[in-house]
Amino acid sequence: MNMNFEYQISDKVTLQWVLDKMPQFLFPDLSKKKDRIQKVMTGVVATLNKKPVGLLLSTDDDTGNNYRIHSFLVHPEFRNKGLGNALVEQLEDYLVKKGTAQLDLYYRSHWKSGSFLEQILKRRGWDDPKEDLIIVRGDAAKVNILFMHDRLVLPDEYAIERFRDISANDRDYIKKKKSNENWYLDYLDPFVQENTICESASLVLRKNGRIMGWVISHLIAPDLNEVTALFIDAGNRPYKLAHLLMREAITRQQAAGITRFLITSKTDNYVMSRFLLRHAKETEVFLTRSLYSRKSLI
Repeated sequence: MNMNFEYQISDKVTLQWVLDKMPQFLFPDLSKKKDRIQKVMTGVVATLNKKPVGLLLSTDDDTGNNYRIHSFLVHPEFRNKGLGNALVEQLEDYLVKKGTAQLDLYYRSHWKSGSFLEQILKRRGWDDPKEDLIIVRGDAAKVNILFMHDRLVLPDEYAIERFRDISANDRDYIKKKKSNENWYLDYLDPFVQENTICESASLVLRKNGRIMGWVISHLIAPDLNEVTALFIDAGNRPYKLAHLLMREAITRQQAAGITRFLITSKTDNYVMSRFLLRHAKETEVFLTRSLYSRKSLI
């Protein structure tokens, strides 16, 4: 077969169009993120005899200086023919002409395609991948039994309530404390993507009425909840409050009929993930890592 691949680039691709026209060319499956990825995407389609054989999708950061690859797939029949490398090259060349400064991507350690992706990145001069996130997936019912319901009790001066019910004054307090004291790390911000927050399992911790921490999660499928931020004020950490807050979140999630969860933690801040991994055998939790790589286009 004569492999005369052709490439088309468009900066007007929508995720909904891909889901309608080429869903088999999405990897990872972005359908679960269609509420989060609303912006128009830049895509590269590879065709052979006018039939699609590969697809790469990316978005910018609203400045045009930085782009991120979200999906990258070559049809199984056409792998190991340089097509993956060519798709990335096409996108890089296009972004260089636009004056883009950087292109990056994240991928998971358990992906079978990970080693092939790494070969392409190395060939194209990307930075060596670095571990960014620890991701633990589990069943709410199996994990909930670990949380010492009969031995660990929330102290009287503390209370837990839904994040959705906090007041405007509470919001101002959190934001001002962050601004004045850098109270929490940026990736633990409770106000990110509030439109997808799981109301039943996103909670705040109060001490004598004042907010001292939170657990924030996002419903990414009807039966799958992703915990994205778990924060306890530094002066309140010796009392297993993170443990209690997480226990309450998983209990409420389970009561709401959401059977599975993900905990996404930075590599240097994964206290709850470590706790669950110590009990991986009995709870059957699954571990993967998110790796990050980038390339300067300047």
